[in-house]
Order: sequence, then structure tokens, then C-alpha cells
Amino acid sequence: MKKQHSIFSYKAGNSLIHKLPAWIKILTVPVLNILIFFLPVYVSVCFIIIQFTAASLLRFTLSEQIRDVKVVLYYAALLYITEFIGAFFSKGAATAIKTVFSDTHTLLMLIKLFCILQSSSIIFKTTTSLEIREGIGIIETALRKYLPISKKNNFTGLLSLFICFIPEISAIWEKIKYAWYARQGKQSVKMYTVLLPVLFSAGIKKAYNSAKAVAARM
Repeated sequence: MKKQHSIFSYKAGNSLIHKLPAWIKILTVPVLNILIFFLPVYVSVCFIIIQFTAASLLRFTLSEQIRDVKVVLYYAALLYITEFIGAFFSKGAATAIKTVFSDTHTLLMLIKLFCILQSSSIIFKTTTSLEIREGIGIIETALRKYLPISKKNNFTGLLSLFICFIPEISAIWEKIKYAWYARQGKQSVKMYTVLLPVLFSAGIKKAYNSAKAVAARM
């Protein structure tokens, strides 16, 4: 069976983006994402095209790219369904449909959110957990050097643990689903009612073990 990469999971490579120091990527992406929200939407569209091209050149498959940003599609569906239901019961079906299709504000926000998730995906897929931790450590060390505070890096472990927890949870979910399918299980409501408690338990255990490891280093 073809290996399935979990969302935001690292994918090995030797590209320029892979080799770029993690601390530069960690500093650049948040600044870029903040600017995306303030700049015109056409900038976001341009970045989406550029980032899609870059991801393709990095040999990220279309399914891998979609997997990392499909949460925006779920969010969009939730927003528009909620808006439609609200308008339907207050103004009727015709007005509800018109309201949904004329809501450009939500559409523009979703485009920008899509762009931000794209950039986050590229960073996670080209940076290992260790590189993220070391990058955060470099940034924290530099800040503590010029600030009148303790010089010991107490924040690095916690922040890197939080950042790397998303792909780790996704990886656990993929393993649980793989085991479910291996036992001839099918994708259904029953699958989620059975597997979500398992995911919660495994996630809590993973977080506990990771927190102990971080505490041991401090």
C-alpha cells in the first residue's frame, strides 16, 4: 500500500527551502501571514499560485497539498451553511441563496486563510521537528541576550512541542485509521465513534510523554 503522509508531516528533500535555516522560516512565515491579512486579496491569489507551483516543484503530490488545506473547505462549508440556514428562516430560500452568493467578505477571508495554510504546510513539510526546536531555540537565545531576563531557554521546549503536536496527532490518526481498514472496517459514522476516543487517549498519552521529556531537559 502506498504510504500516506499525515497533514503537515515532514517530507525529506534537498531543495533550497529544505536547506534554509529553520529560524529564518519561523520568522518569515508569521510576518508574511500577517501581511496577507492586510494586503489586497489579489496578493493572496498570487501567493497561492506561487506556493502551489513551489510545492509541486518540491514534489508534493496534489493529494498531499489538498490534505493540508482541506480544513479550509470544511470551514467554508460550515460558514456558508450556517449563513444560509439563518437567512432561510428569516427571509426565505430565494433571499438566502442570494445572501450566500453575494457574501464576498467571507470569500475573501477564506482565500487569505487558504494562502496562510499553504505557507504553513510548506514550512512543516520542509522542516523536521528537531529543526523547528533548534530554530525556536536560536530565536529565544537571541531575544534573551538583549532583554533583561533569564538567559535560560525555558520557552523553546514548550513552543516547539505545541507547534509539532498538530502533525503528530495527524500521524496518530492515520495509524489508527490504517489499523481500522486493515481489520476490514469501513469509513462510516461508526468508525468515528470508535476511533475518536482512541485518538483522544493516544493524544493525551503522547502529550504527557512529550511534556515529561521537555521537563527533563529543562
